Amino acid sequence: MTIIALFQTVVLARVELWGARPNLMLLLVLVWSIVRDLDEGLIVALIGGLILDLFSGGPPGSMVLGLLAAAFLAGQRWGRGVGLPIITLWFSALISVLAYHVVLLTVLAWTRYPVDWGRAFLSVALPSALLNAALAPFIRPPLSWWARRTRRERSFVA
Repeated sequence: MTIIALFQTVVLARVELWGARPNLMLLLVLVWSIVRDLDEGLIVALIGGLILDLFSGGPPGSMVLGLLAAAFLAGQRWGRGVGLPIITLWFSALISVLAYHVVLLTVLAWTRYPVDWGRAFLSVALPSALLNAALAPFIRPPLSWWARRTRRERSFVA
């Protein structure tokens, strides 16, 4: 996770598409919350958020809170089994990324950073939600494979 945070901070921070930036840690958290479960997603969010907070110039804990919100929403079972799984993944990612940005903006506002809500939402949060939701289906297959490889087998004592 440290490598992901470094890659995101050093390399992906320079990548921008109409105000949107890919957020690899956020994608990891929300897809892991979907392929495994909410509990593991929250753990990944906590660890990933702490690492990102070390690299961030923002208020301490803001990344943790944002990733926890995203993991919580992505880990819910709402809409699972209804429609195509890729649509459910895309919708879940869209909502989770928007929640992540709302939490970050709220923390910034609480800590007296100047926040232009309209501009931040329309030119950063919404484009980022669309971009990261579009990237989520590409992140899911390798994480699903990893989840299957690392799942502990349950042994039952008779």
